[in-house]
Amino acid sequence: MPYRSACLDHERLARPEWHGIRAEFPYQSRQFSGERRIASIQTPLPRSESNANPGVPRQGQLNRASTTLSFDEAPPFAKWHAKVVHRPGSGRAGMTREATIPFIHSGNPHPARRSKRKRKSMNHGKHHTKPMMRHLFTLLLAVLLLTSLPGRAQAQLPELGNPVDTVLSPDEERQIGAEVFSQLRARGGVIEDPLLDSYLNDLGIRLMSSASGTRFAPQLVIVDNPMINAFTVPGGYIAVFSGLMLTAENESELAGVVAHEIAHATQRHIAQMVAAQTGNSMTAVAGFIAGILLGAVDPQLGAAVATAGIAGAAQNAINYTRMHEREADRIAIDTLRRADMDPRGMASFFETLQRRAGASPGRQFEFLRTHPMNSERISAIRDRLAGLNNDRFGANDSESFRLARARLAALTGRSGLSLDEPEETYRQAVAAQRQGNHDQAVEKLRPLYRDNPGNRWYALPLARALNDTGQTQEADRVLADLISLYPGDSTLLRVEVDWMLDRGDAKTAYQTARQAVEDRPKDAEAALTLSRAASAADRPLEHHEQLGRYFLLKDNLVAAHQELETAYTHTADNPRAQARIESTLQEIERLAGQTEE
Repeated sequence: MPYRSACLDHERLARPEWHGIRAEFPYQSRQFSGERRIASIQTPLPRSESNANPGVPRQGQLNRASTTLSFDEAPPFAKWHAKVVHRPGSGRAGMTREATIPFIHSGNPHPARRSKRKRKSMNHGKHHTKPMMRHLFTLLLAVLLLTSLPGRAQAQLPELGNPVDTVLSPDEERQIGAEVFSQLRARGGVIEDPLLDSYLNDLGIRLMSSASGTRFAPQLVIVDNPMINAFTVPGGYIAVFSGLMLTAENESELAGVVAHEIAHATQRHIAQMVAAQTGNSMTAVAGFIAGILLGAVDPQLGAAVATAGIAGAAQNAINYTRMHEREADRIAIDTLRRADMDPRGMASFFETLQRRAGASPGRQFEFLRTHPMNSERISAIRDRLAGLNNDRFGANDSESFRLARARLAALTGRSGLSLDEPEETYRQAVAAQRQGNHDQAVEKLRPLYRDNPGNRWYALPLARALNDTGQTQEADRVLADLISLYPGDSTLLRVEVDWMLDRGDAKTAYQTARQAVEDRPKDAEAALTLSRAASAADRPLEHHEQLGRYFLLKDNLVAAHQELETAYTHTADNPRAQARIESTLQEIERLAGQTEE
């Protein structure tokens, strides 16, 4: 009887041909002589003419000390949940804590639709479970078992010279970060906007290129949440809450927060926390991942509100030490200076938050809770800045920051934000466009564009508004002029192709995206754009292959393997594509094997 491996979403929908679940939770426990323990809970296939055997029970339990892990059936083809409940008996009397892990079906499709490939897959089987997913399950179970025990000892710092790579390698960090952000996007908590994405990631690249330590390719997103917070996921993945971006008064303050988060990534503080753990846990980073994947709040509040619990739940396990915070401050200052950005913005932002917290003692600022702040720490930052020559820094702001802030305020419906001109007019135009008042948007954007024809912040929304009001020729001209100024720009490619698809011209959209990928084979966003165009053009092979390439370029090996396995099922009449995808799958499995070792 075939069983499936419980797995995370990878931004994909559950499919009706997936019939059962097998959930494996491998973990190691130093209290039990370091032996590897597997908790395996299985659910049967649905009853049918071909499957009359009722199979095993649909609920299983794993008992370890006073902790119970149960796997309960969800509605058909929906999410399944693993629940950990801590009962009274260990720790403080009467303490009961629960956490729920969401999983959905994954693995190979129904046997009748499976590929004829005979070699091993990362998707199924006890011994061939997806390496990164197995690692994630390990982390999740470890933290849930840990955090349900209130009285656990304080972790100690690792001895000097103890390599953190033996616990969590940079490759593993990147794969974990990619998986977590894939889930975060799938939950709908991220603001998807080409202009904001481009601005924030350009800022991240500028700072990461000036940072010391282990440099990752930074991936930044804006979480749609009014709280003032930011957090780092392993591998250089950074989330900035919309509330923080709107609170920052200038670009230097925003850059200070991003540089601080980048320092946590480049100094691999999460990996250090993993290496520091003692007792019956293998990792503290699992709490971070669990906090993101669980939501840790009432799901009825909606996906956007659910992200409010991310950093708080994560911090219960990570809770950066004061040493890590001071180190991140010091390195962030150096990073900002090398990036030619005023480091005083970081100190001013921290001071602003501390003043607000003092003026509103009943209000909790998430950034201060997850990044403990005190007067000694701010004084240390000020003392370090006092010994540096900061007079060489000019304006601590930029036009892009001001327009990004205005655009974000419009997209999130934030009112009461004090903006100068032309930012206030721009905010009104974007708000009108968001509300469907395209004529008003054109009226406000036209003069802004006329004075700044090369400004993407004005040109892109104007082109869209013109198109939506039926002025297609002028819209095409505005977009074409912009593309000529920024050839090879992934954001413009995405807008151009989406525009063609909206007009029903899937053939031209596909050809445009195909040429872009040929010109820029390492451009992940171009691959993602081509996958959408290929889907619209009814080219399933290229759709899945390009989506797999996108995930591979983003270091998400599990999702890449899954998409390429699906692409392989469409290669029966295409031996060249079959060989190409086979080679890529083997390379992914080789990389995954190295990571697992």
